[in-house]
Amino acid sequence: MRFVFFGNETVRNAGVRYRAVKFAERLGAEGHACILCLPSSVGLWRALYGNRSRMLKGFYLLAVLINRLFQMRHVVSADAVFIKGSLFPYGPPLLERLIRRLNPRIVFDVDDAMWEAPAFVRSPFLGAVDYGWARKMTGIARHAVAGNTVIADYLRGCGGCGVTIIPTCIDMERHAQKTYDGKASGAPVVLGWTGIRDNLGYLDAVLEALRTLADTRSIELLVVSDGEFHPDGVPTRNVPWTPENEIAVLQEADIGLMPLVDTARARGKCAFKALQFMGVGTPVVLSPVGMNAEVVGQEAGGLCAASPQEWQEALLRLIDDPALRERMGRAGSDRVAQRYSFDAHLPRFSAVMKAVAREEEPSPPCA
Repeated sequence: MRFVFFGNETVRNAGVRYRAVKFAERLGAEGHACILCLPSSVGLWRALYGNRSRMLKGFYLLAVLINRLFQMRHVVSADAVFIKGSLFPYGPPLLERLIRRLNPRIVFDVDDAMWEAPAFVRSPFLGAVDYGWARKMTGIARHAVAGNTVIADYLRGCGGCGVTIIPTCIDMERHAQKTYDGKASGAPVVLGWTGIRDNLGYLDAVLEALRTLADTRSIELLVVSDGEFHPDGVPTRNVPWTPENEIAVLQEADIGLMPLVDTARARGKCAFKALQFMGVGTPVVLSPVGMNAEVVGQEAGGLCAASPQEWQEALLRLIDDPALRERMGRAGSDRVAQRYSFDAHLPRFSAVMKAVAREEEPSPPCA
């Protein structure tokens, strides 16, 4: 079969890499013809959009629009079209409606509570974002793929199409199991956080616990991002995220952090960064918001902490017990391989795409 995959951002975006690019590669390995359509190259995004003037951003958006229209030539002959996120960052889903006219066999993907405004972004462009995109797509597409139950429940409430839950999967071939015997005596325990700069604000939720721990324990906060975080009272190392260092920093951390504030947007998150840490064998401490509590189960891979006191207690427990870190890390890696890996979910994703290509409803639609 011939499938076209649209991603809403460049490959810098984890959702695009792991929910569009990887599945396209996997289906391609099965013998299907897969065409990947992204808005631009990373180089063009950096040159015209990232931290650039409004004028340059305007040129970038015009280039994206032209590129999108050129990509429509692939749609007509496709057996099915996969759309991960909105094809143009602002305004209603006009390009998606054009695809519908050219080829109605559409699967769309949502991995975030995109109907809610982001927590820490302050931009004049937000007013042009269509927060109703996911709801509108349920009337455009034949089927929806949701990253978790919160998203699936929202999409089902919109009506219009069936929904299949497929979490953001971890590539276990790339997320290699870390070793636990290479740490020098007296070296600080590394607490790792990774994410885009727009989400750095979530770290404020754990600063009280980190400052208290820094008074009595040798710790280092490792922040891997396209931005920087400089808290008072906590030894911190900022490392720019790159595709080349993505796995190494996950392995370097002794404990992975994923704090969240309990908001509608956060409840829709797919716990992907936690799953990445767990995939390489790094235990995690998470806020029990949305999917986070689900991924660690009964301490299989990490601990949940809601209040500053709980964060302090959970981190202290892992900081002081290297053997516990290893046991939880290995259990987390096994859990990810069984429940959240591409090997675990590729058959379901493949079945969705093939069913839509045959103009059938995937069965069961809510698996």
